[in-house]
Amino acid sequence: MRVVLLLSCLMAAAVAVYPDSSVSGASRTTGNTSNRTTNSEPDLITEDLVNGWVRSWSRRLGLMDWKIESKIVRLAQLPRGTVANIHWSLPRKTATIKVLDSVDSTLPRSEIVRDTELSVVHELIHLSMAKLPLDGNDTELEEEAVKRISTALLAPEKGNK
Repeated sequence: MRVVLLLSCLMAAAVAVYPDSSVSGASRTTGNTSNRTTNSEPDLITEDLVNGWVRSWSRRLGLMDWKIESKIVRLAQLPRGTVANIHWSLPRKTATIKVLDSVDSTLPRSEIVRDTELSVVHELIHLSMAKLPLDGNDTELEEEAVKRISTALLAPEKGNK
């Protein structure tokens, strides 16, 4: 079952590279496909919160020379099987990050904020690797590296006790 889920995630890795233009992109994938139906609860993710993460993590990752726009979008506005994505123009040094609206998240409410910040960091790491000569048709290694780096950056410090 885990192999099927892993293969589904890999197949849904919507990393888009457009060879005829200067726009490229990548997406953070998920294995969840069902929606929560709790529209009466306040939004956990706000534009200000996401913009703050983008500013903070852009500084930490050395991306301050980029103009990065962020958007909170509904599930239908993201590639199937993804919770976030980024598209960028290397020559213009512009990028747009889209993150999933908390209304459509399948995660417990207690995990949504942390997971969305992880998505922002994940997409910014893709952006930091934009100049690398990567194969747009084979993104498995890039996605694995980005996943490991973003998870490590957000992992709580484990001190020696």
